[in-house]
Amino acid sequence: MPVSVIIPAYNAARFIDASLRSLVAERDAVDLDIIVIDDGSTDETRRIVERRASEFDEIRLLQNPRKGIAAARNTGLDNLPDGVRYVAFLDADDVSFPGRIARQRARLERESATDVLYGRVEMFTEFDEAMLAPQKGSRTRIIRGPYLQSAMYRPHVFETVGRFDETFKQGCDTDFVLRVVEKGISLELDDGVAAYYRRHDANVTLDTAQMRREFMLASMKWAARNKLRTGADLPPVFSELFLRRDEIEKDF
Repeated sequence: MPVSVIIPAYNAARFIDASLRSLVAERDAVDLDIIVIDDGSTDETRRIVERRASEFDEIRLLQNPRKGIAAARNTGLDNLPDGVRYVAFLDADDVSFPGRIARQRARLERESATDVLYGRVEMFTEFDEAMLAPQKGSRTRIIRGPYLQSAMYRPHVFETVGRFDETFKQGCDTDFVLRVVEKGISLELDDGVAAYYRRHDANVTLDTAQMRREFMLASMKWAARNKLRTGADLPPVFSELFLRRDEIEKDF
């Protein structure tokens, strides 16, 4: 039974080949299903993915009109294969950490009560294309946050929680994991690095004003949904994933 990895891609020609190569590096260890959703790219993204898909049967390319990252992720969820056992994510400009898929899958196999894993990400600025890793001397920082590229889910979670909220530009991952926590789904933290998180001139998170607005919006929606619940303690995972958000990307 495959592990599906959902990759939204918009004008990601500079980066997506490395993302795909980092995943297919695990094809001998894991039954992979890599779903790339082209979100209306106008560069060479589609051609690069098609070329890699002709080499690797694990890669599928789907088309979306330009609707944003949340809609692209939802398209991926709507096209999961029958019998998929786990669902992971990767952004088109990021790189999967070596062995990450096999490692997280093995933990979920061992821990039948765990439905979701969130690992860490290693931020970097300079990349070694040959090694598929941060370049020696690159600034790096290992952080934890509500980053989907660090997560692996059992597919039934999406039946319980629903889809990504397409009204968000870049906060749908925050909103989604808040809904996961709210539903009492078993979410555990994986201390291993799951992805290399590339910092570059086109990161959507460079719009810090929008990021803060959407984080606040997700928090307000969470508060509104839970306004009748009083006296309940926040789960420990909440503080690990959210309460140090300002500190996470400061000075990087």
